[in-house]
Amino acid sequence: MLPVAAVDIDKTALEVYKKNFPKVTTHEADIMALLDSPLGAPPSAPEKRLVESCGTIDVVVGGPPCQGHSDLNNHTRRADPKNGLYERMARFAELILPTHIIIENVPAVQHDRGGVLEATKAALRRLGYLMDDGVVEISGLGVAQRRRRHLLVASLSRDISLRKIVEQFERPVPPVSWVISDLRKVGPDCPFDRPSAPTNANRKRIDYLFKHDCYELPDTKRPECHRLKEHSYQSVYGRMRWDKPSQTITTGFGCMGQGRFVHPKQRRTLTPHEASRIQFIPDFFSFDQVTSRTALARMIGNAVPPKLSYVFALELLR
Repeated sequence: MLPVAAVDIDKTALEVYKKNFPKVTTHEADIMALLDSPLGAPPSAPEKRLVESCGTIDVVVGGPPCQGHSDLNNHTRRADPKNGLYERMARFAELILPTHIIIENVPAVQHDRGGVLEATKAALRRLGYLMDDGVVEISGLGVAQRRRRHLLVASLSRDISLRKIVEQFERPVPPVSWVISDLRKVGPDCPFDRPSAPTNANRKRIDYLFKHDCYELPDTKRPECHRLKEHSYQSVYGRMRWDKPSQTITTGFGCMGQGRFVHPKQRRTLTPHEASRIQFIPDFFSFDQVTSRTALARMIGNAVPPKLSYVFALELLR
């Protein structure tokens, strides 16, 4: 089974996807421009074109932008207008009726002030979908990363139990060493295998972690915002542990000030290749045409470990 269509506003991400899946039809557009009519309305011209380009679909996987729901977003948390993108998945289902649907997001989507989760579920029920939703800890599926995601899984052909599917594919939680131990040589001429260059201040902080064989940087060695007032960001400026899973990989994996992203064994932060491995992105997926570190960090950090959708799609398609 091959992907038939992909939609994103990130041109570089679509180019990478197209390079890896040459037969896919890509749409560089805001999904709101492609699905521009309310639920229950006749299809608009853009919607008709999208339907024609997709054809018959067995599984649709969607990850509406999650920043508006994230607990790290202190400005528009749970009230961001972009949260309404979640409901566009129901509009897509209404137009195309894929057999199965997988929608992933951060756990906080359950508390969105606009009720996008419940509205989407109600719309899918009206279309005849059976469904289940809940929070899944991805590390329990054999991914070396602590990451919780909310899943809504719906089907026209079968009952869904997230708990039973997770139990079926449950695996021991692997450590970071399991996925990056063979990548300890960095390549200065290859952005994919080159760590970011730290500032002088962060270089001294990394050296302190290794000199004192510690994994938490004391507040006395942190910037003023941490030294002079209480904070709860204990993992920031931290060093990863070789024998434990990683914290959630984000677009900031190249900076120790954005998370516990200092390599367990070397005085540096993660390379894009290492972050990609921790995200469970297979090595055969090529980023070769990307030379920008910013683009690599954005694509890898914004990704969700593909094993999450893989195990659910595998079960749905049996």
